[in-house]
Amino acid sequence: FRSLFLLSIWVQHQASVMDGNDPSGIVFRQIVFCVLSAIALFVTSLIPTNLLLRFSGLLYVLALGLMASLHWFYDQTMFEQTHTKRWIRIGDFTIQPSEFMKVAFMLFMVYLTLVYEKRKAERTIKSDLIYVTKILLYSIPTFLLMFMQRDFGTSLVFIVMLGALFIISGVHWKILTVVIGLIAALGAILLLLVFTEWGNRVLFRLHFSQYQLDRVRAWADPLAYQDSIAFQQVRSMWAIGSGGLLGAPDTHTTVYVPVRESDMIFTVIGETYGFLGSTLVIFLYFYLIYQIIFAALKTNNKASVYIAITYVFGLVFQIFENIGAAIGLLPLTGIPLPFLSQGGTSLIAISIAMGIIFGLEKFPTKAKKRSYALKESRGLT
Repeated sequence: FRSLFLLSIWVQHQASVMDGNDPSGIVFRQIVFCVLSAIALFVTSLIPTNLLLRFSGLLYVLALGLMASLHWFYDQTMFEQTHTKRWIRIGDFTIQPSEFMKVAFMLFMVYLTLVYEKRKAERTIKSDLIYVTKILLYSIPTFLLMFMQRDFGTSLVFIVMLGALFIISGVHWKILTVVIGLIAALGAILLLLVFTEWGNRVLFRLHFSQYQLDRVRAWADPLAYQDSIAFQQVRSMWAIGSGGLLGAPDTHTTVYVPVRESDMIFTVIGETYGFLGSTLVIFLYFYLIYQIIFAALKTNNKASVYIAITYVFGLVFQIFENIGAAIGLLPLTGIPLPFLSQGGTSLIAISIAMGIIFGLEKFPTKAKKRSYALKESRGLT
């Protein structure tokens, strides 16, 4: 964590310098966010996991309420810039409620899973189908609010978290196959709608924005739109490419990348330290993921594993999508790079989740312990 916190301060300083701005204010804010995040991590690591799971329903309702309040108390400045209601302004700071929802969502869905397993000593396809349906019904308010906020990227994070939970909890493979097939079919239909005129009209009626459709078109053929809708992504690829193996030389003219400090923060690393520096940052993420999974497995407790795996898959997806978009492999979705992108809400929310996960060893739940060997996974046998 110390490495990622320090790295977040440095990349925000470097992004500000590369954009020709005074970095002192940005660096101070980032230091404040890192200190608050460290405190949040420490405090949440002291809270018993059983207590968090017991009140996870209340936390979920509170998180929904906070997200719903955006309909009235959204930040006017951010709305004018993005035409979306995703932030609440408190003084000089903004809060993005969806970041805290990720933690509440994880805890509540794991709690529902544990309750289901406790009540069903012998699981069947029918009981698993009822469980999946129940989880999806409880998830509807979250996805509805995400839809109202036009936050497609964060919605994908929640979908990945649910998928990870279904797999690790042993939902029958036939149900998983159907769910994956439906998601794939939905993705194919969305792509068809994006690239057809009549499809665009359908999406506009569903309140999709023009910029969301443009992001997909820009990803499909970025060079064809490099001076318009693909400007940001093409500039990102140029910046990372200019870093070469070890980073751009001092005489290098910095490549301008819009929103470098947020969605495109990986370009700062790629341009400054090249391929080797970028690889080192990715290695830090892999090491963090290893620590998360190891901390959960060490408890030999299924509730701990459910919490860790559910959240870590969401975290991995964010890392994969952000870096993939920066290098042109994936379309832009506005998903921040964990720890490094500008935004105190994301940093604090991730630290809260990390505190919960690394506190699992101190306060393992009383859920029945079991082995996680592949041969015992009911859905794969």
